[in-house]
Amino acid sequence: MERKLINNQLTNLATYNFYVNQCKAIAQNAFIFEDLPNTINRRFLNKTLLHRGSIAFFKDEILGFLCLPFENKTVKKDVYDEPYQITVRSNNGYKRNLTQDEFVIIYDNDLYINIMPYILQYAERLALCMRTCDINISQQKTNRFWKTKNENLASVKSLINKIDTFQELIITYQDYDLDDTTACVEPAPYVTDKIDLHYEKIWNEFLRFCGVANLSYTKKERNISDEINAMQGGTVISRLNRYSPREDAVKKINEKFGVDIKVKYYDGLPSTDEKDNEEGSDNDFSDLSDEFDDV
Repeated sequence: MERKLINNQLTNLATYNFYVNQCKAIAQNAFIFEDLPNTINRRFLNKTLLHRGSIAFFKDEILGFLCLPFENKTVKKDVYDEPYQITVRSNNGYKRNLTQDEFVIIYDNDLYINIMPYILQYAERLALCMRTCDINISQQKTNRFWKTKNENLASVKSLINKIDTFQELIITYQDYDLDDTTACVEPAPYVTDKIDLHYEKIWNEFLRFCGVANLSYTKKERNISDEINAMQGGTVISRLNRYSPREDAVKKINEKFGVDIKVKYYDGLPSTDEKDNEEGSDNDFSDLSDEFDDV
């Protein structure tokens, strides 16, 4: 019993870690930084923004351009609540104090917060749905708890073995009283289909939270482009919440350090290219609406 309990706990943990990593990968790789200096590690940049909520861009006279986590031990800030001085650090022991004219802070979102606690909440809810489905499906098995008299124990075992081998005809003794043998536990009601709907709802909510385009709609005879645009409104706002501070930081970095870095959302919805914006929003959702015209 204890071994089975440990295995179930390990499965629960493995399922939770699976969704944590999957949610982190989606949230972390939603943005594309183009034309980054060779000394900037894109993966480390995105990972730090996700886990810490901010990162500092600066230039080291020897190593070149760097993006590293920072600390702000002073309470003195400017009128826009930006620190006058920070201390950047690296796990290899690198440390440097920077003044405001030497760095640009890139934030993950307009709230200037770390969103990892929220991602972990979504991962926990998704894992709970999946493990509940696993248990519910497992409980659909044939009854395994039977109640009978001691003298009928061998007969009941024989009957169960014949059931397990899918025998169509089961023969027993003439004086055997079936009323003395009853199933104590019935299969649990099948609710996996309902949990799947709840799982899909949570998953769509997580994608909306990250600003990732997803199509969750009520089935009708026809879904037009305007309806799909309206359904994506929350996604667009969530996307701007994370895209705008990156765009502002990139502009400051390009002006201060003379580089030409660009940032855009992975799937281009809404487009972060000026050319695509000039063409209008039809390109954003037309492909989606065509796929569901005949639904």
